Amino acid sequence: MSKKTVKPATTKKVMRAKPYTRVEKLPELPKGVKLPSGYEPAYFRKRKSLAVLRATNKSHYLIFQTTTGKKIQVANTEEASKLMSELRRGVKSFAA
Repeated sequence: MSKKTVKPATTKKVMRAKPYTRVEKLPELPKGVKLPSGYEPAYFRKRKSLAVLRATNKSHYLIFQTTTGKKIQVANTEEASKLMSELRRGVKSFAA
C-alpha cells in the first residue's frame, strides 16, 4: 500500500476595497461649494463624490454631495450607509 501525499488546495484571499474612507479633511471642493458650518467630515466616497458629515455636537449626520453641495440629514451612520447605497443605485435622489 502506498500513501499519496495530497497538497491542500490553496485559496486566494480576496481583499475587498472599502467603499468608504474615514477622513478628517475632504479633498478640495469645487468653487461655490462650501462645507456646511457645524459639521465635520466623517467618511468620504470618492467614486460617487459623497461624504458623510458628523454634526459637531454628535447629534446627527449629513450626507453631502461634494460636487453640488446638496445634503440630506440622517440620524446615524447605519441610515447614512443605507441611503448612500440607494443614491448610488438610483433608487433615491437628493431632490426627493
